[in-house]
Amino acid sequence: MNHQGELEFGVRKPRALSVSQLVRMVRESLESNLDQCWVVGEVSNARLAPSGHLYLTLKDARSAIAVVMFRSASERLRFRVNDGLQVLVRGRVSLYEARGTLQFYAEEIQPRGLGALQLAFEQLKQKLAAEGLFDVARKRPVPFLPRTVGIVTALGGAALRDMLFILMGRNPNLHVLIRPTRVQGAGAAADVAAGLDELNRDGRCEVIIVGRGGGSLEDLWAFNEEIVARAIRRSAIPVISAVGHEIDYTIADFAADVRAPTPTAAAHLATASKEELKQRVDETAATLVGAMRGVVAAYRKDVAQLARRVRNPAAQLRQNRQRVDDAAGALNAAALRALHDRRSRVTHLAQRLRAPLDVARELRNRAARAALHLAHRLSAMVQARRVQTARAAVNLGRSSLPQRAGAHRRELAAHTEHLIGRMHRAVEMRRHRLAQLAARLDSLSPLKVLERGYAVAVNLRDGHAITDAASVEIGDELEVRVNRGRIRAVTSARQT
Repeated sequence: MNHQGELEFGVRKPRALSVSQLVRMVRESLESNLDQCWVVGEVSNARLAPSGHLYLTLKDARSAIAVVMFRSASERLRFRVNDGLQVLVRGRVSLYEARGTLQFYAEEIQPRGLGALQLAFEQLKQKLAAEGLFDVARKRPVPFLPRTVGIVTALGGAALRDMLFILMGRNPNLHVLIRPTRVQGAGAAADVAAGLDELNRDGRCEVIIVGRGGGSLEDLWAFNEEIVARAIRRSAIPVISAVGHEIDYTIADFAADVRAPTPTAAAHLATASKEELKQRVDETAATLVGAMRGVVAAYRKDVAQLARRVRNPAAQLRQNRQRVDDAAGALNAAALRALHDRRSRVTHLAQRLRAPLDVARELRNRAARAALHLAHRLSAMVQARRVQTARAAVNLGRSSLPQRAGAHRRELAAHTEHLIGRMHRAVEMRRHRLAQLAARLDSLSPLKVLERGYAVAVNLRDGHAITDAASVEIGDELEVRVNRGRIRAVTSARQT
């Protein structure tokens, strides 16, 4: 069907456009009249699609426009495009024909105020700091005298020559492992991270220096990449960062265990100077020798003073020997006298000390004699009663009083039985009392105490029994009587 029809009767009809034609004409007009331009505004609704394209809205106080940055351009961004960020966008205006919407196709985005690299630096620094990669507690000290030092830097750079000159000058015995790497340009950050990982896998290094010489922010940017910071942090070996000059700070400086202001300073930090250590050893040795000489001189002085105060030991020894002989003679005589006195005392005490069995035997004999005497007396009394009874019976017989005689006989029998009972009770009471006295006497007997394991100790010096340890002198001879026999002992110590 022809979209450009003619009116009847030869009159020309107006031209009608399709939607696609209209949108295309507007797009071509925009692209021909407004090819490239810079637009400033605030970012909102920024999102990165899985395809890698960046979509956002650029707005100001009155208007807004949709912005698209394709993957080829968004991958070149050094910073993250976040909502609220003021940016300058370079690109072209066009229409998206599928929706007929006005869009700005961005080719370059720069932050307004800070540069893109500086903004990217600050963003990455905040991110890694929030994760704790810069915490001081995670920093490790550099070993004092490492045997092997690793270096990750460019092979032909002046920084490597400076570090090798310092390292070899300070410690000629040091081993250095160099991992050449790119330090500038595309892929440099990944190469630096790989170099750190390789030296860790090698395992010979005790400290690693990573860095390069000075340059612009763009030149040093490989050390501001996240991949380098994470490689430094996961290193099992302490890392010294040495990037640029003293005023240059990179993300690697914050992540490293030690930050050196320059590569030369890093070489000084990595190892101690052999000459300085030797000088310190010599100074310490001299100090120790001086201190030892002072101590020896003091001891010699003390020995000399003591030597002047010590007399000839031979003469003193002779006098002491004579004193010992005199004391030994006097002690022997005193011991003999004391022994004689103690023996006399013990003999006297032994004569006075009677065995409990003898005392009990004597008491039993006394009780037997008393019972016999009582029996004799009772027998005499019974015999006298019998005589009186017989006489009374005779008298009664004569008086023909048989009943009275029978009554007297019964009375006599009752009295006799009563007296015999009293006699037996009296004898039994005496025997019981005697047994009690014998038991008490036996329990109080010193010999009974000795049978229970006790002993009687007599000091032969004065012949007295020992009841107080304070009365005994060291060296006194003692006689200890136990249950069976006697023991001689000499005191060597005493306790009160």
